Amino acid sequence: MVRIGITGSIGAGKSFVGALLRARGFQVLDADRKVHELYRESLELRAEMASFFGEECLTPAGVNSALIADRIFADASAREKLEEIVYPYLTRAVEKFWGEGTDRCRFVEAALFSRAPELVKMLDEIWIVDAPEAVRLQRLVLRGLDEDDAKRRIENQRGACAPELFGDKVIRTITNDGDRFCVDSRLDTLLQELH
Repeated sequence: MVRIGITGSIGAGKSFVGALLRARGFQVLDADRKVHELYRESLELRAEMASFFGEECLTPAGVNSALIADRIFADASAREKLEEIVYPYLTRAVEKFWGEGTDRCRFVEAALFSRAPELVKMLDEIWIVDAPEAVRLQRLVLRGLDEDDAKRRIENQRGACAPELFGDKVIRTITNDGDRFCVDSRLDTLLQELH
């Protein structure tokens, strides 16, 4: 099985590419959704989150994302601690996902593989979805973020998807500047190259 990571900066269109792959019948694990599921269901993870961020970070549906976002954007060490807490749980979930099938290939969609070296080690290829910053900013504002928050999030991830961060992994790029036909065509080409 070829294990492929789909990544890209916020607003680039990772989820869009993941949806196109699912529509083609491929298994795609959305790491962000998996983390939110773990926040809701893993008692051990919830206890670790409460220990560091305080009980107020927990909600019945998972965690108070706004509270945590405020903390990690204000303090880089809080972001590092969050990653230190969450990534081992996510890594185990991804290992389980790889082991569940005999597909020709499977995909994991994640924003920040570069901050999760254990996940990168599992991958054969990394597909980087990219879009111009102005397009990404517009998409985030259309999603409901105010422009300053959107810019803050873009800045927080600047450089986090640079190909040189992934060592010797096979890197493929997908430009998603709004032309769906081009994205579909690029995906078809990449999938054919997997044979």
